[in-house]
Amino acid sequence: MKMLVTLSTLYLLTLSSLVTASGGHGHGEDDHDAHKQETTGPNGGHLLKERDITLEVLKTESGGLASLQAWVTRDNKPVDDLILSATLTRLDGVQKRVTFQQDDHHWKGKQKIQPPHSFDVSFDLKLDGEHHQWQWPSYEGRVAISAEAAEKAGITTKKASGGVIATQTHAYGRLVIAPEHQADLRARFPGLIKSITASVGDAVSKGETLAVIESNDSLRGYRLRAPFSGVIHQRHANAGEVAGQQPLLTLINSESLWAELTLFPQQRAAVKKGQAVTLHLGERQWQSQIKSLVPAPDTGSVPAMIARVSLDNSDGRLAPGDFVEAVITTGNHSVPLRVDNRALQEMEGKTVVFLNGAEAYESRALTLGRRDNRYSEVLDGLNPGDQYVVENSYLIKADILKAGAAHHH
Repeated sequence: MKMLVTLSTLYLLTLSSLVTASGGHGHGEDDHDAHKQETTGPNGGHLLKERDITLEVLKTESGGLASLQAWVTRDNKPVDDLILSATLTRLDGVQKRVTFQQDDHHWKGKQKIQPPHSFDVSFDLKLDGEHHQWQWPSYEGRVAISAEAAEKAGITTKKASGGVIATQTHAYGRLVIAPEHQADLRARFPGLIKSITASVGDAVSKGETLAVIESNDSLRGYRLRAPFSGVIHQRHANAGEVAGQQPLLTLINSESLWAELTLFPQQRAAVKKGQAVTLHLGERQWQSQIKSLVPAPDTGSVPAMIARVSLDNSDGRLAPGDFVEAVITTGNHSVPLRVDNRALQEMEGKTVVFLNGAEAYESRALTLGRRDNRYSEVLDGLNPGDQYVVENSYLIKADILKAGAAHHH
């Protein structure tokens, strides 16, 4: 299927492949390229060199917050008289500025960095009247994909916004014939059954003759007619028998069914007549509402109520006795920010969505609040207006995991 094509254009932008440096000396670009390089420094950070200037940057994390530390040397000797700052630009364009203060022989960032710790880094160093600048990507959980490839893969996005989250409860039950759509047909007057033309399974129309009975009193025959259209469910008598008060035929109409849902004590206070219900049977679902609430039959176990929900079965695909699951909406709450549940994925024990920006996709860990069967409230991790992946988000997850494995390998 086209929806499952391999996203061969996805790739992870790694730090080592895109590091650049520039200084304020007035030298040409070729001169700068000849002098810039990156490796790991003695403190375990990223080491960047430009002629006699060396900058080492180390990112540490504690309690979910990141901090930056830096070491600056000239000719392998620590430098004290300088101004150092960094600008961190996230996928959505939001920038974070970090300024540094000296702490013994290294420099500590004054500002803590909130997650996600994925950004483009720009360091500015002013030393002896000269301006030095380095830029590099420091990405976590990010892949790049062209708009064309995303369209072919069926990846769609939407903007995060506020809306309604429903409070819901789940219930289970079975489908039954509505009482008004079933009838035991009896003779109006006792007598001899001359004929019964209807058999089990026959579809009959309202007013159709089902049997002829000869009255004991008048010795005249009269007709037993169908009170409504339906199907003969049971036949209890035959021609030649005497009709009294016993049922002769049972007629049902299953074009409209009831779902009888069992409500337990902890649910009863919240469930009311008229509330919206979504019924599920396999892959199919129907929208309806609670028509009535009645006590459940006394079985000697936990006391329960029965919620009756009407269900259209004009296509005949359902049958009495089918087992259904129901989601009952007991209330609605407006929330400032929510996401489509189709967007949610699990990565490294966290619930994430994938932010989209500039033909790149990046995981964002979320803190969720209320949730219904369509949306989840976002308490932290996303901003209103953020463009996030909804459909086929699992493809982004797969490529991030694949790219991460290749990077570590």
